[in-house]
Amino acid sequence: MGTFFNDEQMQEAIAALEDHTPGIWETMTKMALTPDDPRDEGQALEQGAIVRVLTIVLPKLPFVGQAQDPSEARARLSIDLGDAVRAAIASGKDGS
Repeated sequence: MGTFFNDEQMQEAIAALEDHTPGIWETMTKMALTPDDPRDEGQALEQGAIVRVLTIVLPKLPFVGQAQDPSEARARLSIDLGDAVRAAIASGKDGS
């Protein structure tokens, strides 16, 4: 699933995000499908909420906190989560 992290770690990260903020995965998917509109205040609020949740939750994951460079691990996990969102969207389109 991930480029930097294995499937188990990705599932743990997604579960932690959902535990902290139920529905965040759906929000992330919706935002990935929505074209960026800097004038859309609602969109800006949702993007800010996603960033806050990632900032709070990712450092608490054991495999991030115990990494040699936790900041780099958090950044790489963010990349992998974005890739997972895009993969979920693509698989949803393929399954339609």
